[in-house]
Amino acid sequence: MATRTGVRSVALVLLTLVVSTACGAPDVDHSVGGAHEVRCQQFESFSGRLLVGDSPSLPTVPDVAPLPSLLPVEPGVPPLPAPVVPTLDSIEIEQTAAADTIVFGLGGDGPMGWTARFVQLPLLHGTDDPVSISGACVLQIDLTGVDSNIDALRREVPMRLSPEGEGSSVLEVLSYPRSTELMQSFVGTLSGTPTVTIEASIDRSAITVSISS
Repeated sequence: MATRTGVRSVALVLLTLVVSTACGAPDVDHSVGGAHEVRCQQFESFSGRLLVGDSPSLPTVPDVAPLPSLLPVEPGVPPLPAPVVPTLDSIEIEQTAAADTIVFGLGGDGPMGWTARFVQLPLLHGTDDPVSISGACVLQIDLTGVDSNIDALRREVPMRLSPEGEGSSVLEVLSYPRSTELMQSFVGTLSGTPTVTIEASIDRSAITVSISS
């Protein structure tokens, strides 16, 4: 289940200042990572949770049994396996005439969470490092409680995706390696007033973010 929050009360003051200094079409070559101008007119946020695969089952023990963490460790006994968590298996851009859709393909088992929100100054989680990305608006997407199966997300540089066709609503997508079970992606849009639809699909095991101008 996703929730949407419109943050418009504070945004009206900021928007008035922007419109008075920036009229006309958005500057799509404008890099918002180190920018001082604000051209995006969207301030929505979204959030939700998704159960991927099968929920891990816990063994049933009598109430009088000691907790596993309190049991003595016997020599030669292998340690308990690591907790099973969902995995991020792929990130792709699907293009149609109506919208561009970023698809986060998921695998594994267990619950995970996601949030998406428009940001004026995109920053990497846990740092003050700005994200340099082109677009009139930047949508920040955070996936929590997930691991990564994507080789490109194990490097220091971000994974960059760009639409192949013309007339796209999305300019580029930057995804970064996991930080404390949090995967961050940033989407730069062509329009300063994009429309965003997010679906969490159990059948497809994916988070889909559709963007239209």
